[in-house]
Amino acid sequence: MSPSQVPYSTPSTLSALRHHVLAMVSSALIPVTCILGVTIMISIWLFYADRVEQEKAVARHTATTSGENIVLIVATNLEEVLGRARLYARIAEDFGKSGPANVFRLNPQQVGDSAYVRAAVFDARGELVYSSAGRGQEAELRAVLARALGGGDKGAQAGEAARIAVGYPSAGERTPWRLPVLVRLGEERAARGYYGALVDLGYFLGSYRNVDLGPGGRIEIVHQDGTPLAVMQGGILMPQAAPAEGGGVGQLLAQRALNDIPIRVSVIQDPALLLGKLEAQHHSYLVRSSVYSAIVLVLTLAVSMGLWRQQRLHREVATSEQEKQRLIGQLEQEKVRALALASQDHLTGLANRRMFQEMAAAELKRARRSRNLYALLFFDLDRFKLINDTLGHGVGDQLLKGVAARLRAAVRDYDLVARLGGDEFVVLLSEVPSEEFVAQLAGKLVQNLSAVYPDLDGHDVDTTPSVGIALYPRDGQDLDQLLLHADQAMYSVKSRGRGFFSFYDVSLNASSALHTELAARFRPALQEGEFRLHFQPKLLLETLEVVGLEALIRWDHPEHGLIFPGDFIPLAEEQDFIVRLGRWIIDAVCRQLAAWRLDGVPLVPVAINVSARQLRDDKLTGDFIATLLEHGIEAALIEIEITESSLIEDTPVAQRNLDELARAGIRLALDDFGTGFSGLSRLKQLPISTVKIDRSFIGDIRNDTNDAVIVASTISLAHNLGLTVVAEGVETRDQLVHLKAAGCDQVQGFYLQRPVAAEQAAAILHKKIYSF
Repeated sequence: MSPSQVPYSTPSTLSALRHHVLAMVSSALIPVTCILGVTIMISIWLFYADRVEQEKAVARHTATTSGENIVLIVATNLEEVLGRARLYARIAEDFGKSGPANVFRLNPQQVGDSAYVRAAVFDARGELVYSSAGRGQEAELRAVLARALGGGDKGAQAGEAARIAVGYPSAGERTPWRLPVLVRLGEERAARGYYGALVDLGYFLGSYRNVDLGPGGRIEIVHQDGTPLAVMQGGILMPQAAPAEGGGVGQLLAQRALNDIPIRVSVIQDPALLLGKLEAQHHSYLVRSSVYSAIVLVLTLAVSMGLWRQQRLHREVATSEQEKQRLIGQLEQEKVRALALASQDHLTGLANRRMFQEMAAAELKRARRSRNLYALLFFDLDRFKLINDTLGHGVGDQLLKGVAARLRAAVRDYDLVARLGGDEFVVLLSEVPSEEFVAQLAGKLVQNLSAVYPDLDGHDVDTTPSVGIALYPRDGQDLDQLLLHADQAMYSVKSRGRGFFSFYDVSLNASSALHTELAARFRPALQEGEFRLHFQPKLLLETLEVVGLEALIRWDHPEHGLIFPGDFIPLAEEQDFIVRLGRWIIDAVCRQLAAWRLDGVPLVPVAINVSARQLRDDKLTGDFIATLLEHGIEAALIEIEITESSLIEDTPVAQRNLDELARAGIRLALDDFGTGFSGLSRLKQLPISTVKIDRSFIGDIRNDTNDAVIVASTISLAHNLGLTVVAEGVETRDQLVHLKAAGCDQVQGFYLQRPVAAEQAAAILHKKIYSF
C-alpha cells in the first residue's frame, strides 16, 4: 500500500457507511412524520371540543355565581326594608299606649322612608283608627287584614306577634307593585291591633335597574305560595310576573327565601340566550381548527417529501458538508474570541469604551424614532487613587470588580453598563418612565455602591460614588453631548461634597435631593427614635363612647418637621425597612399601653396597621406574642388592620400568620373595605371580626345614591356575617347622622377627633364619653 492511498481510502469508506445509515433513518422517519401529523390533528380537534365545553361550563358557572350574589343582595335589602315594618309597629304600639292622638301622627314618609307609600293602624276588631293618607278606609290592606281577623295566623305563638303578614298587590291599580304588609300589635295571644303599610316594590327594584342579567334575564319577587308579586327584566318593571317575550322561558339561577317573611327572591335567565353568546366564538374555533389541520396536513406531506429527497442527497453532500461545518465552527470561535477581546473590559467583563459607544449610538437612534426618555449616568469613585496608593493595585482591581458586579445587578438586563477606564463607569438607562424613576434608581445605586466592600485581600474597603446624570433628549441629542453633560454634572457633585448624584438640569435636583436625603436618613431615624405614634379614637356610634384607638405613625424629622406616612411608607417599602418599621410600631404600641396602665389610664383596644410584606414574614406571630409578653399586655387590647390589597398574594405564610394571631386572641380588621377585590367567600375564610368601610364611600354619602346603597348593603351583609362595621373618614355631621340611620356600629374621622399624641389620647380615654 502506497502512502498516497492510506489517507483517502478509509475516510471514503466510513463516509459511505455513514450516509447509508442516514438514508435508512430518513426512510424510517417518513411513517413517523405521518403518525405525528395525524396525532397533532387529533389533538387539535380534541382541544377544540374541550375548549368549547369548558367555555360553556364557565359561562354557566359565572351566571350561577352572579345570580347567587344578586339574590343575596336583593333578598338582604328587601328583608331589611320589610323588616322596618316591625319597627314602625313597635312605634305605633308605644305611641298607642300614651293615647291615640300620638298614633295619628305616625307616617314613614315623614322620616324619609320612600319605600313605604302609606301606613295605617287598625284596632283589634279591624276598624281603621289611623291612615297616613287620611282615607276613610284602606281597601288595599283589607284582604290581608281579613285573613288576620279570620284566624289565618292562630297558630302563631305570643313570641311571634311581630311576624309580618304579606298580602298581594292589586292587579287593577295603576301602580300594581304596592305590596300590603301587616304586623299585629301586642305580644299577648289576643292582638291589641294591627299596623299595616303599603311597600312600593317598584321603588325598591328601581335600585337594581342597571343590573345586567343579559337578554331575557330577570329578578322575580314571589310569594311563598307561588303567586308572583313583581319582576324586573331589562331594567323594566313588570307587574305580577308578566311573561317575558318568548313565553318567559328561563332557568332558575338562584333563589332565597326571606327570614320570617313569606316571600322569596329569584334570578332567572334563559340558558339558550346565555350560551348563544358563545356561538360566534365557537364558530371561529371551528374555522381555526380546520385551518390548523390543513396546515398540519400540508406540513406533513412537505416534510415527508423532504425526507424522501434527503435519502438521495446524503451520500453526495455529507462529506463536504461536514468539512464545511468544521471550518465554519473554527471561524465562528475565532470571531467570538476576537470580538470579546475588542469589546470587553479585561478586568470587569463589562463593555469597554469602544463597544459602549457603538451600542449606545444604536440605542439613541432607536430613541429618536420612539421619542422615549433615556438617561446617561456617569460614575466616578471617590478617593480611588488613595485606595490604590495605600492598599495596592490588587485591592483597587478587586474594588473595580465589585463595583461592576453591583452595577450590573442593580439595573435592568437591557440597560447598558460599561467601564470607560480607570474608576469611571457609565450606565445608559433605556426607555425610562420619568425623571422620578431615574432619581430613585440613582439614589439606590449610590446607596448600594456606598456599602462596605468586605474582605478585599483582607481589607474592608469603604468608598462612595459621585454620579452625574444627563437626560435624552433634554440634555443632549447625541452620545458625545450626553457624556459631556453627565461628566459636568458629576464634577458638580465632586465640588459640593461627593457621595451623591446630580442632574445636569438643576431644576430636577430638588425632589431627588429630598428623596435621597430621606433614604439615607431612614436607618439612623430608626436607631435614634425619630418616629412617633399618634392615636385617633374610634367611637361607638350609639353612645359616642371611646371603644378603641388606631395607632398612626409620624416621622419627626430634625429638619423637615413632622412627615406623614404617605411621604415615607413607600420609601420604607422600597428600601426594605417596612418589616423593621412594623416591628417598631408593635413594640411602641405595647410600650405605650403599659405606660398608660401604670398611670391609671382606662385602656381600650389599639389597632395597628400591618403591611403585606409583614404578613409574609414568618416571624410575625412569634415577634408579636413575645412583645405582648415582654410588656405584659393582653392580646384582647390589640387589633390588627390589614387592607384588601395586602391579600392579593394569597401565600400560605400570610394565611398561617392570620390564623395564629386570631387563635392568640388578637382581633383582626379588614381596612379600606370596598376598594379591593374581597368577595363574600373570601371574608368567610379569613378570621376577620371587623370591617372598615373605606372613606371614599363616606365622603358623598348624602348626595350619591350609589354610595348610600353600597354602604347600607355592606353594613347589612357584614352584620349577617356577625362582623362589626366601622366607618372611617367621617368629616361632617350629616355623614354621622346618615351612618347612624344605616345601622353602622363605630365611626372615626376628623369631624370627631384628629389623630393626637399619646398625652392628648390619655385625656380622651379618661373622658370615656366623647362630646363635641
